[in-house]
Amino acid sequence: MEPPPAFCTHLCRELYYNSIDEAVQTMKISAQVKPSRNSSAAVTRAVQPLLQLKHFTISGLFGASAIKDIAFPVLSEEPSTPSIVILHGRNGVGKTTILRMLEGLLRLDFNVFRQVPFETCSLSFDSDACIEVRSHKKGQALLHLEVVYRAMRVILHPQQPGPALETDSPKVDVFRQNYFKETANITFDFIDTERLHHPLSPETQFEGDATIAQIIGRQVRQVVLHRQDINPKARAPIDQAQSLAARVRRFIREAQVNYRAFFSTTEPDLFPRIIERLTASEQPVYATSQLRQRLEQIHLQEKRTQRFGLEPDRWDFDQLLAQLKALSQRPALQRQQALTVLGSYVEQLESRAAERALVADRLLIFERLMKEFFGDKSVFVDPEQGFVIQTGSGESLEERQLSSGEFHLLFLMVAALVTKRRGTVIAIDEPEMSMHLSWQRKLVPALVECASKAEPLFIFATHSPDLAASFPGAMKELT
Repeated sequence: MEPPPAFCTHLCRELYYNSIDEAVQTMKISAQVKPSRNSSAAVTRAVQPLLQLKHFTISGLFGASAIKDIAFPVLSEEPSTPSIVILHGRNGVGKTTILRMLEGLLRLDFNVFRQVPFETCSLSFDSDACIEVRSHKKGQALLHLEVVYRAMRVILHPQQPGPALETDSPKVDVFRQNYFKETANITFDFIDTERLHHPLSPETQFEGDATIAQIIGRQVRQVVLHRQDINPKARAPIDQAQSLAARVRRFIREAQVNYRAFFSTTEPDLFPRIIERLTASEQPVYATSQLRQRLEQIHLQEKRTQRFGLEPDRWDFDQLLAQLKALSQRPALQRQQALTVLGSYVEQLESRAAERALVADRLLIFERLMKEFFGDKSVFVDPEQGFVIQTGSGESLEERQLSSGEFHLLFLMVAALVTKRRGTVIAIDEPEMSMHLSWQRKLVPALVECASKAEPLFIFATHSPDLAASFPGAMKELT
């Protein structure tokens, strides 16, 4: 038998090493892979059983008798869209405090519970696990906080981070380690809109250094969370001090390495797909014209994604077209052998191109939405800088040169852009601040679209019913 063409040997070698890369990725998520019911050959795809928020309940907030109960949408394993909860109510009803308590429960930072009057507060997950905080008082004085998660129970100091008794420190450490391990996939991004407009100085920019106005009836009580009360062992919050452009630049870099961390897809993993095809009883038949069209499509797609710094695979478009043309002169059996190998190679190129397209599509949506809001200004994604802001005359602007409303919008849109596939909770306090009514009505749909192919949970605390114009069923009235 005549030996196969030299390029066929090269393609086999290339496919072999790239399939090994795919296999490594498959093994990394092997614990999260389940059979697909849509495939007769049971091709597997990655389905991550990530923990989700399910229910938040608080009683006795600010001494009120009413119990506030908030249910969160729980997503199925199938790819879905972002979830939305909009907390609406009068001033002083506890919207901002609830967001801070959610953050405290997920980070195990209980300072807000030491400062704000309440009786019990709990957060349950879709795993049926639940973390609960109970306030134990004598009169008006807080004696201690009791925190329970699964079979673990700890008693915390009433005024400062840590256990009520120093001898319980090892027990608290075990509690923290186990809780953080089980909730590791959840990222809580709390965006305090007021701070976006009044950033703290470097000397005072720290978690919890703010005044919370608690309005009960006609009385206003001020609760100050002091710097010395910061819990150094709490889960670190998202670093919002870095520039927005730096967050976009980091997203581009990380999404190229592991796109599944940011995007939901029903596409099966490449390696199992190739194995299934190669071991099938009937081998696939490829036509030269069909492979040529697929290669041309990949080539065009790579040109579109390269401006975002998304590195294409190393392959020679012109050389492969020339080799395809040369195959027409080969004997039928040898031609089909070569086309089978080339078909698998094209499938590998298509798979990687599709991964880059997911990243590029989200970046293009971000650029388009920013243009629709800004009108006379444009935000262009740049792989080196993250993005650049330009006026209609071509003048470049820094982030902080935008108006307060423009910067606020850009901040929220970047948070949606860089969101992870599932497990990200973006809590936004008063998103309507400094925004025109027309922007308020478009904001939520824009954030949902900007987080394309991801499933974050957006929680808004607002005074504006217009924010829920497109999602009236998502509004939760707090009383």
